[in-house]
Amino acid sequence: MAELITRIMGSMAASVSASASASAEEEDDCCPICSLELEPYDMDHPTQCPSKHCHFNFCLKCIEQFIQSTKDDQVASDGNVFHVFLHCPNCRSNLGPSIRDTVLLRKVDKYLKIDDDVRLSASELRVKHSLENDTDISLAVEEARSRETEFFRDHADDTSSYVTQDSIWSLGSMEGYEADLFGVPKSFISRHHSLSEGAKDKDGTLVNMRPDTTLMCGLEFFMTDQEQRFVTSYLVSGDTSKLAAATEMLHYVSALSRQGITPNFKRSSTNSMMGSIKEVIREGNEARRIENEGGGGTRKSAGVLSEMFVPLAKEKRRTREQMNAALKQQFEYMSKFPLPLRMPKYAELTAHKGGFSLTFRDDTWDGTVLDAFCKISVTRSLLGHVSVTKQHGQSRGIRNIVNVGSSKPNGMGQIDTSRPRVIVASISAEGGQQGIMVGDVVSHVNGSEFYGSACDLVRKINSRSEGELLTFAFNADAAVAEALRRRWLLSNPKKK
Repeated sequence: MAELITRIMGSMAASVSASASASAEEEDDCCPICSLELEPYDMDHPTQCPSKHCHFNFCLKCIEQFIQSTKDDQVASDGNVFHVFLHCPNCRSNLGPSIRDTVLLRKVDKYLKIDDDVRLSASELRVKHSLENDTDISLAVEEARSRETEFFRDHADDTSSYVTQDSIWSLGSMEGYEADLFGVPKSFISRHHSLSEGAKDKDGTLVNMRPDTTLMCGLEFFMTDQEQRFVTSYLVSGDTSKLAAATEMLHYVSALSRQGITPNFKRSSTNSMMGSIKEVIREGNEARRIENEGGGGTRKSAGVLSEMFVPLAKEKRRTREQMNAALKQQFEYMSKFPLPLRMPKYAELTAHKGGFSLTFRDDTWDGTVLDAFCKISVTRSLLGHVSVTKQHGQSRGIRNIVNVGSSKPNGMGQIDTSRPRVIVASISAEGGQQGIMVGDVVSHVNGSEFYGSACDLVRKINSRSEGELLTFAFNADAAVAEALRRRWLLSNPKKK
């Protein structure tokens, strides 16, 4: 904000020193603040400065930053606090009543003035059709156009360089929302798996299921609803192969998100675009209401700003309260339906002859679901003796999950006989960076379920060429798969 204000002040100084006889037609078609070329909608809807001889105009982005800077006090380089008012950077006339009309008309024309839909991205196309079919926005735009036309008619003698165009608003078309179905770019999941067929568990009940975002590790924001349902169905299917596949999917979604590729980004940005337009309308209506109730002036402008943004403060407080309530609700949900301590994870590691990034140790699974809620620790003494300790969770939520479907609810959930397995004994930097932890169970190697000892696994790794990539799935074992399935059944009881 400070940088924007500095640019505005510099623009004011430059405008004062400019020749008074220079006309608007002789001005360069660039924003005087950021020096970027003005867009056609910037030229079609110039700022409505009340000063009779001021033709100052700047781009949409700078106007939006200018409006934002007026919502909070600013701090100067010397530490003094000051407030920015919606005054023209050139002549200091009050722009408050009209500047949001300018922003609204520019935002709308940015999309509606483009006749060739091929030139629009999927998100822009959705915005365009949404604008055409939103009656509230349509009414606000027509009123803004009427006020703009009236303003420039009253200033016709001094605004020969301004061009206002007739409205092209159209409400006759009811199409547009089909673009929302086909415009979202496909993610890794969509490209590699068929989402149209649905996914079924052992009972065939997971076709149109509710996505469980508590299983997504925060990645639900980078996935569409359809993808969330698909991944959830795999995670709670009780099938170790599907569990490993879902873990790999989430790994690639995470990798894409770190590259800035978000499958549902266009949809979320569409909502943001529409939200910003509606926010401009709301603030403009509030500013005009307050302006009609009193006079102008700097002192009055301060009161206007204060009264105008009181509702914003209340809205922020209400939003914060809603977020706190949602966090409390999520905490209660997680206490009632806890996740396994050993959640499945996926990693890609490179084979090295000089030493692998992980070491392994043989272990034994006791055949219970409770093992999924067990913390496995591997310690090494000064004499080199390695010991494995296991600490089981004992909460009521864990017992309820383990006992789901058990003929003898004893809090253990015996589903198989004891069998050998391999766990991670130590990790290096490469493994730690991918979230691998000591005690994780090696369940899949290179896409196949692993059966064998720690020595078998080491031989398998050493047989690979130097630098060859190996894929691992950890904790996608029978105990975790069954624990997630029972947790889903407990949290989503069938309606009778």
